[in-house]
Amino acid sequence: MLIFVAMMGALLVLMLLGLPVAASMGLTSVVTLGFLRGFGAIPWDILSQRIIYGVTNFTLLAIPFFLFAGRLANEVQVTDRIFNFAKSFVGHFRGGLGHVNILGSMIFAGMSGSAVADAGGLGQMEIKAMVDEGYTLEFSTAVTAASATIGPIIPPSIPMVIYGAVAGESVAKLLIAGFIPGVLMGLAMIGLLVLMAPWYGFQPKPRAPFREIVTALKQGFLPLLAPVILIGGIISGIFTPTEAAAVAVVYVIVMGVVYRTLTWRGLLAVLRNSMLDTAIILLIVSTSSIYGWVIARYQLTDALVNWMAGAVASPLLFLLIINLFLLVVGCFIDATPALFILTPIFMPMVKQYGIDPIHFGVIMVFNLMIGLVTPPVGTVLYTLTRVTGIPLERLSYAMLPWYLPLAATLCAIVLFPSISVWLPSLMLGR
Repeated sequence: MLIFVAMMGALLVLMLLGLPVAASMGLTSVVTLGFLRGFGAIPWDILSQRIIYGVTNFTLLAIPFFLFAGRLANEVQVTDRIFNFAKSFVGHFRGGLGHVNILGSMIFAGMSGSAVADAGGLGQMEIKAMVDEGYTLEFSTAVTAASATIGPIIPPSIPMVIYGAVAGESVAKLLIAGFIPGVLMGLAMIGLLVLMAPWYGFQPKPRAPFREIVTALKQGFLPLLAPVILIGGIISGIFTPTEAAAVAVVYVIVMGVVYRTLTWRGLLAVLRNSMLDTAIILLIVSTSSIYGWVIARYQLTDALVNWMAGAVASPLLFLLIINLFLLVVGCFIDATPALFILTPIFMPMVKQYGIDPIHFGVIMVFNLMIGLVTPPVGTVLYTLTRVTGIPLERLSYAMLPWYLPLAATLCAIVLFPSISVWLPSLMLGR
């Protein structure tokens, strides 16, 4: 148990000192082996094999494809059509562009699977439109940050793919499990906006004419069809979740060709950025494989499971502790490395308490998405501060009300597992 605490502590210290995540995990693993076996007896051959083994999981192929699809959707201006469609439907309500922001994120989530892609692409346009209509920059940016967290919950979802690959669970079930929680997130945010509208003095706008709604629907038909194709293909068995990621890329390219917005220069730029993101993630994957091997080799998770079983009797109390832990972790560690580090540690305990791994996957990803909008290390917050120039302190203050719908939805998911597991069980069986 002491070794486990030392490894986690050393890892956090190295990352807080600014060392890259992959280097922190690799260095922690090597130093731990050095103390346990002697620095002259470190099995470098096994470590090199673990590095290779870590990136040979077929499921991980979905990550670069979903990253590419999300970036490419922004490049070919699919986001414009989503925004216009959402505006024609809900733009007339009080705080209309706030509703448009949330609905647009829910739709775009069906293509990108990434909160950062949502915030950096669709978010820029939403913030500009809101500010131009008189909303404050702080309010506009906070709504955008909160709604961006829906992206990795509603399928497809890059974090769900990572969790499924590391935990050895069905990625298809995990993707479908996020649908109802994602919709609940959006509805909870809309509910908060309705309550806040009188306070801010938002006034309703004239409803869009029927002809304008039909035009927006026609222009946004192909983007709206993307989630139907991807999820429908997975449920029907036409393609696997990994293959669905490749289908998403092809579909976005087709939209770019149809709309005549795809250029060679833009395509190459998106390819380059997606390759860099993929390389960083796979480097984290390879070093997390070493980290996980050290933990398994010295049975550190067994010691943790035995300690937890003696200290915590109730599965609900266990989930409460894990939720609090993940919320703190999410403030300091990005979602991707956190999933690779913590999933192998948590899974034995999840099974010990009889918790459905699919349900736990949704809880874990949801917690880490809250971390994306929580300082001091909130990736979405930093993305939007770069986009808008707003100081992090002002944005963090403006975010305070938006933690309420996130917290309420998280509590509902924890207390009612059927919210997560009912739909995948219905569609794919147990």
